Amino acid sequence: MIETILVIITFLVLFCASYTDLKTREVPDFLNYGFIIAVLGIRAIFAVDLGWQVFWAGVIGLGVCLVLASFFYYSHQWGGGDSKLLMGMGAAIGIAYPLSNQSLELLWFFLLLLFVGALYGVVWMMVLAIRKRAMFVPLFATKVAEYKTLHWGVGGLSLLLLFAFGYLYLPYFFLGIFPLALFYLFLFVSAVEQSCFIKDIPIERVTEGDWLAKGVVIQGKTIISAKTLEREDLQKLHSLKLSGKASMVTVKEGVPFIPSFLLAYLLLMWGYSWWTTWLGRIFG
Repeated sequence: MIETILVIITFLVLFCASYTDLKTREVPDFLNYGFIIAVLGIRAIFAVDLGWQVFWAGVIGLGVCLVLASFFYYSHQWGGGDSKLLMGMGAAIGIAYPLSNQSLELLWFFLLLLFVGALYGVVWMMVLAIRKRAMFVPLFATKVAEYKTLHWGVGGLSLLLLFAFGYLYLPYFFLGIFPLALFYLFLFVSAVEQSCFIKDIPIERVTEGDWLAKGVVIQGKTIISAKTLEREDLQKLHSLKLSGKASMVTVKEGVPFIPSFLLAYLLLMWGYSWWTTWLGRIFG
């Protein structure tokens, strides 16, 4: 019973969070904090009959994801909404104790999140590059020309690996093209970021968690350095706007990542046999 309730609540929260992230590029704090409180509260209620290990499983999962979320947030990889939602997922999925196969569910979710998130991010950037190809294509061509020597070197390495190992086994074929694919991916991501993600927006549209691409400098003094914006930074920006000292800032918009949580959770719940079979066919 408790598993069904937690799955339903988690799915509803992820659906709402994905919608708001796609719509406004942010997730309300009340949704993330409410998610954590709700799942821990449900675990506490059921712990009366099922034993307190049900509650502590959520607490342990929350603690592990708190560490992971802090790392991603303070390394500027994720925004605050992504990090708080990961903490909620830790409390919802939990880490069962004593350890069993069920204890690994949170690990599988996290690995799926990284895998699905990478694919989702690349697809999102490809669509964005096609839509803004007038800006993307010239910049990508410039970057390829800029790294021409490295381009030929990586291409030669890929050909060498293909001739040496590509005919032996399918994963070796992917190993052969990996250096060249990684080179193009690096240039692609760099070109998309510069041509599609970095833009000037009015201060009133800036929200907590946005990435400031250029520091705010007033009369030679740096007021806010390039970083992930926090609530105190927003107050400074609005003060600058009211005083007439600044009206626009340069931010880097990222890929709305929350839908990756929903896709990864769907795979965890209902696609386990599918993705394990798929990976087995590639690497088995």
